[in-house]
Amino acid sequence: MEATKLEDASQESQFQPLDEAKKKFLEQALQSLTIDVIEALLKQIKILEKVDTLGDGDDATEYITALDTISEFVCDIDTANDFHKIGGFVIMQPCLKCKNPKIRAEACNLLAELCQNNPYCQRVVLENGFMPMLIEIVEYDPEVEVVAKALYAVSCIVRQNATGCAQFIQYKGIQIFLNTLQRNVEKFNIKICFLLNVLCTSQADFKSRLIFIGYIPVLFSLISSPPRSSDEHVLALLLKLIEENPSAVNDCKQNALSAKEVLEHYSSAVKGKEEYLNEEEYCNSIYNVLFPQN
Repeated sequence: MEATKLEDASQESQFQPLDEAKKKFLEQALQSLTIDVIEALLKQIKILEKVDTLGDGDDATEYITALDTISEFVCDIDTANDFHKIGGFVIMQPCLKCKNPKIRAEACNLLAELCQNNPYCQRVVLENGFMPMLIEIVEYDPEVEVVAKALYAVSCIVRQNATGCAQFIQYKGIQIFLNTLQRNVEKFNIKICFLLNVLCTSQADFKSRLIFIGYIPVLFSLISSPPRSSDEHVLALLLKLIEENPSAVNDCKQNALSAKEVLEHYSSAVKGKEEYLNEEEYCNSIYNVLFPQN
């Protein structure tokens, strides 16, 4: 018992209140750190202010590094807000419209990092016309990586944000995402289906919009191919659309879709494969909703 008391006394003595000198030192260190971050951001912004002078074939390394550096800093919400307050958003539009695809991709990624779980930056982005710019990139940009990063940015802006979702609908995001799914690129399928699944849960009438515009046939066409990593998200969205929705179930049973054959073929392709357990479960759930056993 005496030994235990001595150990407890020793442990307690290790945690003493900071004296004034240490407090002052820490406050100065934190203040210095904040100033250093702001200075670093300003330095990168100054570099990127010249991005519109970049010509075809010019070395873009300095600009890409600057965007990447800012992205690392703004993962912290307070720093993201500071980035706007010091005028950082002035570089966004030139970077999004840059001829160099790597810069366009990094700019989209930066917007995503700024807006991730950040209502302040989401509001700034929505009030300054970035949603239609991102949707236009998704629709027209020829580079897969740029489109993938634009999809990521849209997702970070609209999830849990009613105003963002309203703008997404206003600028024909639902139709453009449907067209993008038809390109059948795995990166696109994953990001689009994940976001739409979230919005079906959080936004009233969103599910009916997807069904009306024709998502169900496109989703079935995406699971007709051999199994791949995007299938889980495609199947999850399809299940979300048909659950407790007799009209959607009837649409799925149209002969043109060959829903039964598609699902049976896919189920046999993934059956017993450990890496596709989730896909098999979703596929079986869809099948049971469409073709319940009496």
